[in-house]
Amino acid sequence: MSIESTKKRLKDFWQVIHERLSSLQEDQFDRGERELIAILGDDESKSFFPVPATLLMVLVWSFILFFPLIILLDPSGSVGDDVTMGALGRYYLPLLSTMLIFFLNQRILVPKFFFKKKYVRYFVCDSILFVIVLFCRELYSFLTMSESSGGVAEFFGSYCFRTVRDHFSVWTLVSFMIILSTISFLCIIISVFSRQLIRAFIIREKKKVALEYELDFLKSQLSPHFLFNTLNNITSLIRIEPKLAESSMEKLSKLLRVMLYQTSDKFIDIKDDVDLLQKYGELEKLRLPKSFEYVFETDLENPHCQIPPLLMMPLVENAMKHCVNPDGKSFAHIRISQKDGKIHFKSVNSNFPRKPKPGASGLGLATFEKRLELLFSGKYSYGTWIEGNTYVCDLTLTVK
Repeated sequence: MSIESTKKRLKDFWQVIHERLSSLQEDQFDRGERELIAILGDDESKSFFPVPATLLMVLVWSFILFFPLIILLDPSGSVGDDVTMGALGRYYLPLLSTMLIFFLNQRILVPKFFFKKKYVRYFVCDSILFVIVLFCRELYSFLTMSESSGGVAEFFGSYCFRTVRDHFSVWTLVSFMIILSTISFLCIIISVFSRQLIRAFIIREKKKVALEYELDFLKSQLSPHFLFNTLNNITSLIRIEPKLAESSMEKLSKLLRVMLYQTSDKFIDIKDDVDLLQKYGELEKLRLPKSFEYVFETDLENPHCQIPPLLMMPLVENAMKHCVNPDGKSFAHIRISQKDGKIHFKSVNSNFPRKPKPGASGLGLATFEKRLELLFSGKYSYGTWIEGNTYVCDLTLTVK
């Protein structure tokens, strides 16, 4: 491996690290959290974190603090004679000191300095914090465990001078740096890891909300699309067969009444959805010649199986749209079955595709494929093929 390639790989590595840290900066993270709560609304934001992180931290540290006392207690509930303030102090002083350094690092220093790329300021503040905590710890030890009666005055006088003179060395400084670096590194790793988890949660929730918005938009497009096609069919009958057009309008009004109150839901019973498709097929049949052969079969094991409303409507529409041949036999056979947690749709129709009209959008099938991917990603099989003059559409959905 050449020196240039090594430099390039190191540069790419640090670039990735820089991007990861940049994505965790405090202002960007807070902005993403605020945007998510604004999207979710008041009700959803209350369940954003079902259990506050602060409460979990308090519970964990409370257990760590009180666990030694539980062990030191006699079965009778009294404290043993060998338990003294000095013994408790020797245990709790290092623990409380570490807790304080860790808490201030995680809550203040890392978010306010490290995540904002103020690394020098972070290291200086962390060093000062470490020295202050050690100093307070040493003062408490002197006042509670020392046999001297000089008090605070003696501590700031001869004791501090003697301690620094007797114990300070290069190794002491190195040890101090190692301990400080270890604690800081652990705080940074824990903060970065927890922030990555929250950031992943925010991204996942944003994608979920975006998909729901897109799905609502697609559903809002679907009903007008169906209405547009049906009204076109009825319009073509007004001059030719007025009575048939009138009866068709009555059927359409009943169908729209059902659609108005049912298709606004995310899921409906499959029997209701199939009934809508059957009514739609009857309306489509009105514009077709009397020789047209139309068969609509259903076999539902569980009529109350839940399915997104009007999901299969574009497939029925497509089967009825391209099957008419004025000079030949025209037919459309549609079968919908539900069994063992699967929904199967199959249509077989004569294939006489129309030439696309100028300005035609093809919204129906495009909407269907989009909804299918959003709602049943990885849980469906869909295929279409042509066999001679026959067009076949096959769809299988896995539902709960």
